[in-house]
Amino acid sequence: MVAMVSGLVPIDLCASTGLLCSSCGFLLIQPKQTKCGHRYCTVCLESLFQTSDEAGCCICQEKLHRWQVYADRAAENDTFTTKVQCPAHKDGCDWKGSLRSYLNSHRAQCDVQVESCVNAPFGCNVVGPRKKMGWHEAEECEWRMQHCPYCDTPCACKLMKEHMTMCSQCKEDCSLCGRRGLSKEELSKHCDVDLGDCPKVKVSCPFERAGCQEKPQREVLNEHLQEAQQAHMVQLLSLTLSLQSQISSTEDVNVGFKQLVMDKVLALTGLVSQSMKPASIDEASRASGTEDPCISALAKKTESLEKVLCVLNRELYKYENTIELLQRQCLQNEQVIEDLQRRSKAMKGQSHLFGPSPPMNCNGVIVWRIENFSSRLSAARSGQKTSFYSSTFSTHPFGHKLCCRIYPYGDGSGKGTHVSLFLAIVRSEYDDVLPWPFKQKVTFALLDQVNQNHVKESFIPDVLSASFQKPKTHMNIASGCPRFVRQDLLLNPSNSYLRNDTIFLKVVVDTSGLGL
Repeated sequence: MVAMVSGLVPIDLCASTGLLCSSCGFLLIQPKQTKCGHRYCTVCLESLFQTSDEAGCCICQEKLHRWQVYADRAAENDTFTTKVQCPAHKDGCDWKGSLRSYLNSHRAQCDVQVESCVNAPFGCNVVGPRKKMGWHEAEECEWRMQHCPYCDTPCACKLMKEHMTMCSQCKEDCSLCGRRGLSKEELSKHCDVDLGDCPKVKVSCPFERAGCQEKPQREVLNEHLQEAQQAHMVQLLSLTLSLQSQISSTEDVNVGFKQLVMDKVLALTGLVSQSMKPASIDEASRASGTEDPCISALAKKTESLEKVLCVLNRELYKYENTIELLQRQCLQNEQVIEDLQRRSKAMKGQSHLFGPSPPMNCNGVIVWRIENFSSRLSAARSGQKTSFYSSTFSTHPFGHKLCCRIYPYGDGSGKGTHVSLFLAIVRSEYDDVLPWPFKQKVTFALLDQVNQNHVKESFIPDVLSASFQKPKTHMNIASGCPRFVRQDLLLNPSNSYLRNDTIFLKVVVDTSGLGL
């Protein structure tokens, strides 16, 4: 069967007039013949019947019916042997031959055929002739892969400088003493103020606490100590006298504090003794038959205060019990709230899988906004929650029902290095009348929120995979791109894919050609 080729015309138009489409005027592609005898490309004929099963012939205007057209094998064989010219002849290709030869060999070998760089999914926008693209992809493209000369990690040329700043094996030179070939870890130890061995590093003088403010280089520290020996001794003596003065003043304060504590203890002892005497004095005065009015008043006041204290203690005990009861109720309420929050999160996480409401997007396109991506990545890295789903969408109000599944820390071949993104088919009430297997082209895109430099990845479903057959359970196994986008590219602060801890993913399903 002839592949879908756009805009091909035979070299000899007069001899091949019958092999031209009655609609587009180009060489017939998958020719079909109507009852009125005119020929159409399959795609052109489908466009005529796009809105109805009846249409008018473009040549004779005779009414045509969808079931009154037939595949024209003879015209297809003649089309294969028709002499054509390479569509790139305006760019310098002088190839001529049969359509069969063009499809089988020349189309894949034409040096002037315009094509995109193989690194286009990563962001390269260069388009040009095939003979130049090979050199571009090997020598010029900023997204071509290279290996780090130190750790042998593959990395895009555009990101190599950034990788070098983070590579632990990258060799650097000490900017102070000029020592060469040090790794980042070795350079850090080499320049350490306390444990390093760089002679040019400025270190603190051992007499810094005594008042020396100079910071000589390590190689001249001994010379500094010898030259400033007398000044250091004077500073040390001054510091010693200052410390002695502080110790003496501290001891004076300590003695005064001890005396104050003793005075307070004696005064408190006296008050306690006085509070215990009135009752005994009152009893003695009653035994002797005499009664002092002051003592009696003091005893009554003391008794009254004791009663008030008892009442206050009882009230305090009641309040303590009430507080303890309220605390237990608060704890129970907190547990109930936490349980409701967990159920709410679980319902939100599965709301796209269950429920009677139809999907929001019915045109095969969804833009997925993912907030708190850093915490989701941490949860995936620790294994707490490795993936989560998007809301459902469909290719048509009555079409295939789909959803996406993302692994922030990767899955399969992309685990630990990439973000994995997959498409899953969800069972719907229209599956019995939909075409299976699902074979529409799917495009994933990580949206650049500033420069529109989106990362895109496309795939055609494997028609033999169980993931794209009619669902027998609630959802098929998700399938797609385990190495959708590198984590270092996504998390790089110089890029604008992750902003305000939020990313946007766009999924586009090609809905052309869908039908029963």
